Amino acid sequence: MKKVAFVLSGGANRGALEVGVLLALMEHNIQPQILVGTSVGAINAALLAINPTAEGARHLEKIWREASKKVGVRRDYISAMWRLITGKSSLYDSKKLRELLESFFPQDVRQFSDIKSVELYITSVDLSSGELYVFGRDRSESILDAIMASAALPILLVPWKYEGRQYVDGGVVSDLPMRVAVDAGATELYAIDIGPLQFAKRVPRGMLRVVAQTIDAVISHQLVNEYNWTSKLPRDAIHHIYIEAFENVRIWDFGHTADMIAKGREVGLEYLRQHGLI
Repeated sequence: MKKVAFVLSGGANRGALEVGVLLALMEHNIQPQILVGTSVGAINAALLAINPTAEGARHLEKIWREASKKVGVRRDYISAMWRLITGKSSLYDSKKLRELLESFFPQDVRQFSDIKSVELYITSVDLSSGELYVFGRDRSESILDAIMASAALPILLVPWKYEGRQYVDGGVVSDLPMRVAVDAGATELYAIDIGPLQFAKRVPRGMLRVVAQTIDAVISHQLVNEYNWTSKLPRDAIHHIYIEAFENVRIWDFGHTADMIAKGREVGLEYLRQHGLI
């Protein structure tokens, strides 16, 4: 029996590119039975899981367009510096992100067991062990807590506490966790990759950019390991859709959301055409 999985990588504001690819896939009747996401990919996967159809993808697009107007391109430098000086474990507070995410979900969708039409898995890293943790295998777990754990990028956001443990961004161990989909029984993968395969092109300046590029380098090498996990699947059942665009847009700049969605849809359609899928 065919079992299609969408695997969504991290990438901050570039998550809008994922939305465009999802639109292209689902408008051409490619629908998932499994959704796996990390970091911003966790947000997209969870929201799409509520209604894993073309209509649901269009609703996800609407959420991104509306949210980007609220977020804009603002950064609170003073607050970030004060948190650094006073020894906080991150430059930014997670409270506003949690409140924003909570507003996107219906009141009756709080646990993984509330998702009925698709299998949803969200990855994070257990800070005490350094190992990948997969939320959703235990269906009683909180979806919002899983997303916050998956998106807790070191330095920028505080490690997320849940059930007595601390978690950080899943991309630290695996930014494109295809292994999770394979373990869940997927027979075909659409891995949407908005991660930093081209990190070497940039010359980092400043503390945060140096840290970001270090993480990018690690993520790029992790992809090889993820492909090893897919070795038991036919090569033509693995669709790696990588988007090389908007690399120079800073992660706090949400002013390009509409263009990113359009570009993601364009890339998705081109992939489907080139591989005879439409």
